[in-house]
Amino acid sequence: MGTTTEPVYLRVLEDLRSRIRSGLLEPGARVPSRNAIITNYGVGETAAKHALAVLLAEGLIEARPGSGCYVRKTPAVGFLEHDRPQFPGSPFGVAETMGAAGQRADSSQLASRKLAWQHQTEHVQPPAAIARRLHLKPGELATMTRYLLFADGEPVQLATSFEPAQLTAGSQVALPEQGPLAGRGVIERMRSIGVDVDEVTEEVGVRLSSRADAAELSIQPGSPVLVIERTHYRAGQAVECTEIVVPADRFKLRYRYVASETRELSTASETRELSIASETRELSTVASAEQERA
Repeated sequence: MGTTTEPVYLRVLEDLRSRIRSGLLEPGARVPSRNAIITNYGVGETAAKHALAVLLAEGLIEARPGSGCYVRKTPAVGFLEHDRPQFPGSPFGVAETMGAAGQRADSSQLASRKLAWQHQTEHVQPPAAIARRLHLKPGELATMTRYLLFADGEPVQLATSFEPAQLTAGSQVALPEQGPLAGRGVIERMRSIGVDVDEVTEEVGVRLSSRADAAELSIQPGSPVLVIERTHYRAGQAVECTEIVVPADRFKLRYRYVASETRELSTASETRELSIASETRELSTVASAEQERA
């Protein structure tokens, strides 16, 4: 008879997760307690505790002190629109909530939303990963600015920006949110001191939120978050990098492209392919002629 090495708690976890996602356990319903799980599933206390901990981390349930765990109400899914690349902190603005069948909500709903930023700047010894991206030597400081975007008083994204402190030291843009170019964004600020940004990259990933992220965004520690690593370059050298953190269960990222520009890129690619094909045929013809002469 075969044996399995699968952790015991997974059986409990998968069953409870399935019941929640299928609607058998509706939002607001009480989840079986630890003792009830031990009795109903025939598992130990450790397995019961672990299954509930994972459901909490996934954001499917919430704990109410002195009462137990309940199925969490799924928040409405909204969009963060990549429509403000010139802004400091994050290029994502708060767009409308997704309506039925993916249709946009009425524009008046978006217009009525109150948006606000909080920001704080300081000189710090950057984390090792940031120091490597900015090519900072040991002991060199970075200018760190943390931005927290609110919509109707609710935190929706956290952005932490780092710049080499020495790069802007003594200039009018040494502090991103002070001076004549406050709030103008990295590209314009850097251009004012002769640093021409020629490339911007964004890498999107997913991870579990840290306690610090959770505290800022009012989410459960360990909840999934989208992480966008945005970097500004000049001639291959990073001059600024930002980590943007977004609650993954509340927002989707949306990018728009002008169809004519997409067609131009497609046409350029097709032309290049035809050119390569033509060059390949010419080389093949020359090679065949040389073989015949040989």
